[in-house]
Amino acid sequence: MAKLLDSYRAKRDFAVSAEPSGRRGRRIKKARFVVQKHDARRLHYDLRLEIDGVLKSWAVTRGPSLVPGDKRLSVQTEDHPIDYLGWEGAIPKGQYGGGTMIVWDTGHWKPVGDLAAALAKGHLEFDLQGERLKGRWHLVRMKGRGSDKKEPWLLMKADDEHARGAGDGDILGEHDTSVLSGRTNKDLAATGTIRADHAARERVASKRPSKQKATTSTPGRKGILPPFVEPALATLVQAAPSGKDWLFEIKHDGYRMQARIDGGKVKLLTRSGLDWTAKFKPIAQALKALKLLSALIDGEIVVETASGISSFSALQQALTTGDIGQAVFYAFDLLYLDGRDLRTLALTERKALLQQAVDDAGPESRVRFSEHLDADGEAMARHACRLGLEGIIAKKASAPYRSGRSDYWRKVKCTSSQEFVIAGYMPSTSAPRAVGSLILGVYDGNDLVHVGRVGTGFTNAVSRALWKQLDPLRAEAAPFCEALPPLARRNAKWVEPTLVCEVTLRGWTGDGQVRHASFKTLRPDVNPQAVIRGDAPRPSRSCSKTGPTSDVTLTHPDRVLWNDVGLTKQGLFEFYAEIADHILPHVVDRPLSLLRCPEGIGSCFYQKRGWAGMDASHLYTVKAGSENVVVIRDRDGLMALV
Repeated sequence: MAKLLDSYRAKRDFAVSAEPSGRRGRRIKKARFVVQKHDARRLHYDLRLEIDGVLKSWAVTRGPSLVPGDKRLSVQTEDHPIDYLGWEGAIPKGQYGGGTMIVWDTGHWKPVGDLAAALAKGHLEFDLQGERLKGRWHLVRMKGRGSDKKEPWLLMKADDEHARGAGDGDILGEHDTSVLSGRTNKDLAATGTIRADHAARERVASKRPSKQKATTSTPGRKGILPPFVEPALATLVQAAPSGKDWLFEIKHDGYRMQARIDGGKVKLLTRSGLDWTAKFKPIAQALKALKLLSALIDGEIVVETASGISSFSALQQALTTGDIGQAVFYAFDLLYLDGRDLRTLALTERKALLQQAVDDAGPESRVRFSEHLDADGEAMARHACRLGLEGIIAKKASAPYRSGRSDYWRKVKCTSSQEFVIAGYMPSTSAPRAVGSLILGVYDGNDLVHVGRVGTGFTNAVSRALWKQLDPLRAEAAPFCEALPPLARRNAKWVEPTLVCEVTLRGWTGDGQVRHASFKTLRPDVNPQAVIRGDAPRPSRSCSKTGPTSDVTLTHPDRVLWNDVGLTKQGLFEFYAEIADHILPHVVDRPLSLLRCPEGIGSCFYQKRGWAGMDASHLYTVKAGSENVVVIRDRDGLMALV
């Protein structure tokens, strides 16, 4: 009987490829798994489950989906050695699987029921407890064609508390970095380096003398200091959570910044990974003075007013003039320290280590520890708003550090503001070469969705500066996934969706448009793809849905019909379009009795007969007794009634 890893070894030249040759491992009580993002001839994700001392492997062509019923083709490949659990790097071109590979997720797994029987039957049900993938899953073997050299399976998410709906966003789009190193496949491709497996690196590190060994008292696991880690983001909520496992910090109004310290060299990276060290040299010098061997610190750079309140406009002014003498760095989390990856530790442990690390900075330093309270978040939010602060951040005290947006961090804002992608602009009618309003969008999955405009908050100088930045980005067509009504696109100048702005607003209309929006600032530190809908209501239309369209012209689409919920005529039109398939069988070719309220409640009347100006191309009258009553014959007739 051939050895389990013979096929794996036969496909590879280990003198050329840095992949581990590996040996079969021992059976353990708590089996592990890994999902590797593999950018080879085609981008795919490799799912590997530890079974009988090897990693049973499936190439998931489009990657795992959290939507139950979303079947992902998974081709079973050769067994891999256990060393592959922690391996990421670049496989040279020309070699089997040539391309870059990162550890996208890892953790433990366990089968549901008898494992051997499930594999033999071709239906493996199992639980994952990873950093990104959790809950119950199914692998189901399909009947392959005679020409198939490898067995095709289907990977599906079970419907549990970790599942998502079809419109709730794609986890693959939310996370593209390694959970071990923070790097992306593009990072590996750019460096062109081949990394050895982590176990080998740890063996080398363990043999280094004195200075390296002195750091082993730091908790956490050994890890290589990554060039950048995707930051944790807070979910917007209406009220602070309660309970003993929460702590509360002031929400700073500045630029989110990641400080990377390595051998005396300091880099300041924005939340999208841009290097802003040159913009904040005094901050970098203050961090260098901490004399840390290596560290990755999460924090925010702010400029405070005389009353001690951070002011984003003051920070922008400082950057414009180059005078950043008042800027300070508030450190609120510690991801790496002296060769140890701390992200798996509880937040309270990370903050305790962070406070020790910055304690020597001194009262005059530009580096400050972000203090917190561990009780009464509601009162803290109330006082923060009374003092004119941005709000508070609630963080789960026992939680590890998680890149991307999660419920571990929650933000309560005093004033509602949100980031939006700029998709176009309306030229100013009062000044040449100036912007009158910005056309805004947010991402819903991979679709850019229109959410309205902002036309206030611009000074003359800002209006002209925006035009200078947007005019070179002009595009032929709107970047939105859906066609906009005529009024929304009239006189619009479309641009490539590469710039992000922050806008204050009072709320949202019922059909997902911004209300009373005011421009605050551009956000060059924010990746447009990270701008999501947040707590905005979803419009009745869906970019992902296709169906019959209507050639009915809608008049006054922005007219608000219900002030209490902000529902516009466009929203009503789209509601009827969505329910048309359900209502049409009951109303087509039947005399209709209409309740019409042209001036709102108080002006309503019933109407059966046709009227002057009726859309004769879609609405019809038929004889019913002595009256000509209104009927419709299709979807367009229904829409014409709106």
